[in-house]
Amino acid sequence: MNRVVVGLTVTAGVMAASFSHTLGMAPILAALLCAACFLRGRDVLVIGLGAMVIRDAMMGFSLFTIVRVAAILSVIGVIRAIRVKPTWTALLLGLALTAPVYHLALATGDWLTQFCAKAPHTPAGFAATLMSSLPYIQRSVVNEALFTAAFLALYTLSGSAIRLRWPMALPQSASIK
Repeated sequence: MNRVVVGLTVTAGVMAASFSHTLGMAPILAALLCAACFLRGRDVLVIGLGAMVIRDAMMGFSLFTIVRVAAILSVIGVIRAIRVKPTWTALLLGLALTAPVYHLALATGDWLTQFCAKAPHTPAGFAATLMSSLPYIQRSVVNEALFTAAFLALYTLSGSAIRLRWPMALPQSASIK
């Protein structure tokens, strides 16, 4: 397995487990968006599911782990459908589409499992669960944008360092005569 995939998986999983749930830190979405720019589809799948398993292994597995995995699979589906590219416009569009999908899946799973918000299984209970998750979603979307920028900057800086330090490590373009 690729070192970049392992590194991004472990980093996103450990970071997600290290921050408090109430802070709204979701570096896994940012890792998925950046991975979709540069890596193969199966690598994105490994990063998303692997980071979520690492996060839940550190925090403790529960019924809500299934909800998180379903939410990550939904995000990966959206990312594949829109074919995220390494441009700010594409990343912002990806974030604008994946963040609501992810958080709606989590809120729906919370309502179904009654993991956090113990709302009744009625339309009013579902609406109450959605409303109670809005402050978390607001904080989370801002943090996801910051993590996306940080991961993309780290990838760019790493590429620049490799280009300067070990230029022969990069693929050479064919010369045209």
